[in-house]
Amino acid sequence: MKLLNFIDFNYVIEHDNEYFEFEFEDEFLDGISEKLDIEDFDIISMNEIKEGTYSVTVKVNDETHSFDYKLSDSRIKYINSAVN
Repeated sequence: MKLLNFIDFNYVIEHDNEYFEFEFEDEFLDGISEKLDIEDFDIISMNEIKEGTYSVTVKVNDETHSFDYKLSDSRIKYINSAVN
């Protein structure tokens, strides 16, 4: 699974020449809001740490913060079943 792109709160993963677009789960986004005590932020980068795990960097008031994001088991299962 390879991260191809992200825009706003969506990201695209390529796996075995198939493409999958997902939105970040509300729980992940709400967790960022709660931890930083803010309601609005921008995702400025998303980098793969290892397969299925990503570092997501957000920007708030000229400060950056990084959070680990792991694909849910259901998304991994969906991706794997779609290519088989």
